[in-house]
Amino acid sequence: MDSRPPMQPSRPPKVVELTAQAEDFVFKPNIPLKHWSRAAETLYQEASSPSLNCPSRANFALSEGDVGRAYVMLYRHSLLVLNYLPRHPEYKTPEGRKACRSLSKRVDSVLEDLEELKPEINNAYKEWERMRPADEPSKRQPPPVTDRRSYAEFAARDPTLSGNARILDASEHQDLAVDLARREIIRRDTVRRATKQAGLSDEETLTRRRAGRWDDWDRTSTIAHDNDLQRQMEAARRNLDSPAAARDIHPVGSISQPVPQTYNYPSISKSRPVGLESSEKPLSPVYEPPQTAQPARPPKQPLHMDEYSAAKLDGSAPKIPSKVALDDYQPLIPSPQAGPVVQQPPARPPKAAEIPDETPPIPRKERLTFKPGAYLENGDPIRSIFLPRALRREFLKVAADNTRRGLEMCGILCGTPVNNALFIRCLVIPDQKCTSDTCETENESAMFDYCDSEDLLMIGWIHTHPTQTCFMSSRDLHTHAGYQIMMPESIAIVCAPKFEPSHGIFRLTNPPGLEHILQCNHTDTFHQHSVDNLYRVAEHPQGHVYETDKLPFYVHDLRTK
Repeated sequence: MDSRPPMQPSRPPKVVELTAQAEDFVFKPNIPLKHWSRAAETLYQEASSPSLNCPSRANFALSEGDVGRAYVMLYRHSLLVLNYLPRHPEYKTPEGRKACRSLSKRVDSVLEDLEELKPEINNAYKEWERMRPADEPSKRQPPPVTDRRSYAEFAARDPTLSGNARILDASEHQDLAVDLARREIIRRDTVRRATKQAGLSDEETLTRRRAGRWDDWDRTSTIAHDNDLQRQMEAARRNLDSPAAARDIHPVGSISQPVPQTYNYPSISKSRPVGLESSEKPLSPVYEPPQTAQPARPPKQPLHMDEYSAAKLDGSAPKIPSKVALDDYQPLIPSPQAGPVVQQPPARPPKAAEIPDETPPIPRKERLTFKPGAYLENGDPIRSIFLPRALRREFLKVAADNTRRGLEMCGILCGTPVNNALFIRCLVIPDQKCTSDTCETENESAMFDYCDSEDLLMIGWIHTHPTQTCFMSSRDLHTHAGYQIMMPESIAIVCAPKFEPSHGIFRLTNPPGLEHILQCNHTDTFHQHSVDNLYRVAEHPQGHVYETDKLPFYVHDLRTK
């Protein structure tokens, strides 16, 4: 069990504080341009402000009310595109210009979105000042990070945990997190397909999405979603308390007896709407979690009919009921009396100033968010990642031919953010050049286009070591730095089917790992590093990755040769 204290939302950040966070990164020209362009694309995808270039894009962070995170990502995206990518040595090459062309086209719309977000951020801070207890100091600031072991101090730097957030621990609500994600992904796909079927133009879709970012334009589906969620949580509590659930926890023959438990699931606020677009024909998942059997239908009750119902069945008219005398009946409206009728003028309504305003101000809608699965060595938060357990097995099936020939192979882990957690739901197999010691992706524009069309984020990668043990080679470390430079949660999965352990889930330490790799100028494929603590295990309980059997996924093969 995680011993960290429960999380409470902190003061909403100011625009100047979010700007400082967005500017806090190091640009290294020795990192290939394709990694930097991928980082910029990922930032835009995750913040996902709708733009004239792509009005149907999902707005992940904004849909969940996480305006602070969206602002940081969009601001950093604009910094990369305007200030840093043009300085890269590969920028003027044909490949570099092609990679950056789409990024440059959307800069103006990103800058417009940043201006639109500023009032939201300022209003959130003003509301916090209005609602905070009177005994708190008027100039409350986030506590300085003086002890890097302090979990609460780390959280104070995380914009996602600020403001009106209802914060839950993913480690304590893993099934709930997956169920929420599955429902939300289905809801997004439904909204997207409905928008396409309605035949809305790009301009009209853009207008609705911009308004819907804050105005809940699909409120009906959201309310139904929330009601279903409350029923689902209650059913989960009953299942966990049932004897069958206890048998699942304790193996047959175990001497320990199941103890009934009480689960207090939190109330879930209505989620904000998301405009998400998917393909017309969604791909069937390779792996779908087993469905629980439906209970037997109860026996029908005998039918008792009154006279009226019986008459309806045989076609005859029902009997006319007998009249009942009302001895003490008094008419509700008295009979008019003889004499002149004097019309009384209606009383004047009171003035607005005379009516006391007893209506309390409507608070901002509370949003649900899962607290970070871990914090980096430098205190930056990283979100929990939910990984389908069967994905590794399916990847090894795809890579089986290469493994028999002693060649490496890689795949890209793609997924969706929901409630400040990441859910991997697609394994993309890109074009690649494979050797006995390396695998290098090719034709990355096709991979970007596919992820863009399906609103998928690149969360990490997986590759095989057919002739080596399970570890991160120097080449692997440099490859993964390109993923982790802009998405600190990014993971690398190594599969070594001929050795034990047969697999591992890793991330670079930060510091010293990521910083050291970014500063490394060695050009040879394999080389030694002067630092030992370059990477670490990322799987729970040591890390932020949770494997689950309840998350469906599919494999999409982009290989052309």
